[in-house]
Amino acid sequence: MDSTAKNSKVKKYVALFALILAGSTIYELPYLSYNYYDVILEAMNISNSQLGLLMSIFGFISMIGYFPGGYLADRLSARKLIAFSLVGTGALGILLSTYPSYPVLVFIYVMYGVLSSLTFWAAMLKATRQLGDSSEQGRLFGMRESGTGIMPVLYGMVILFIFNTTGANYLALRWVIIGYAVLAIIGGVFAWFGLSDNKPTDNPEEKTGASVKDLVKVVKMPKLWLLSIVVFSVCSIYASYSYLTPYLTEFFGLSASTAAFLGILRIYGMAIVGGLISGFIADKIGSNIKVIFFTSIIPVICYAAYMIIPNNPQYLGVFIAFMLATGLSMFMLRGIYFAAIDELKIPLSYSGTAMGFVSLVGFIPEAYIYSLIGNWMDKYPGIGGYQHIFVYMIVVTAIGLVAAGVLFRQIRKSKEQTAEVE
Repeated sequence: MDSTAKNSKVKKYVALFALILAGSTIYELPYLSYNYYDVILEAMNISNSQLGLLMSIFGFISMIGYFPGGYLADRLSARKLIAFSLVGTGALGILLSTYPSYPVLVFIYVMYGVLSSLTFWAAMLKATRQLGDSSEQGRLFGMRESGTGIMPVLYGMVILFIFNTTGANYLALRWVIIGYAVLAIIGGVFAWFGLSDNKPTDNPEEKTGASVKDLVKVVKMPKLWLLSIVVFSVCSIYASYSYLTPYLTEFFGLSASTAAFLGILRIYGMAIVGGLISGFIADKIGSNIKVIFFTSIIPVICYAAYMIIPNNPQYLGVFIAFMLATGLSMFMLRGIYFAAIDELKIPLSYSGTAMGFVSLVGFIPEAYIYSLIGNWMDKYPGIGGYQHIFVYMIVVTAIGLVAAGVLFRQIRKSKEQTAEVE
């Protein structure tokens, strides 16, 4: 390998690390309830429904920002967009650490939505796609997903240690919030220096940026709609997955600290393994869609299992096994579902717009599911609320499996027709 190629490879992986750091830090504050659910209710003096509403506000703002965010990513510098998003999120975290009033909390979660979707999400995805050619997409997206699992485990354990040593209560939560705010700002600084102001395409003869015609073309693509349904299903899994933390404390007798530790393991630990597995398998067999289809079977089985596993400490090991299987399959899917954009033959010039559209439809659950589940938990206290969650998720994961199957069949048919022509 000559020095130019070596430098190019080093630059690629420095950029990939910058994206990993960015992706792992920007969502810690908006999704703080995933690991500190009960403590947040106490610290902010809010109910399940109010916290659910905050998450739904964040999800709704995020949802409406994804599509224009994709258009923005096709026209502006990913480096600047990503750095701005992270520093802004960190500043909001400092404000959150003061335990402000509920109206201020609403403002904070609105801005979380703007910064994580409109200015960040599609820019990060497009920057990832630009790092390699078609043969590397599964690996690059999978490594990025796994990296966003590794990083939070490393600093998450440190922050959890601080939480425990400072009292493991609502007062200690302030240090957790400040810690994540500082990490977000550091991530923004690293993105500024680690990423380049790449053009939307490396081919000077290609147009740069999506046109209005491209926007219409994207919306009319059936395969993108099918991929969006798959993402919708996975997004629902991710949202409902957070409620396994209070489920463990309420029915299996785990302490808040132990539940938080398991939360880090089931989310970030599975992300490390899941993204790598799916990314490398997809590149090995030459199909992200095929891996997506077969992996989509697992969550359907797991949510059905939650319905029948007795909710008492005797069956803790069984429950944790299915919980980890859910997490592994979820992160395998998350690791490569946007890598499938390349397999759908979407031109790079408007791939940001395509990813933004898939995100718009696929992340719709973020706009309502937290509020829905919060209301279920308040209306049906005890096991009733969780049974509603599990039944709902069985239906949603089954729909995702069907969509993945149809998309897999269409892609395979297209490849067969192309092979016949050649």
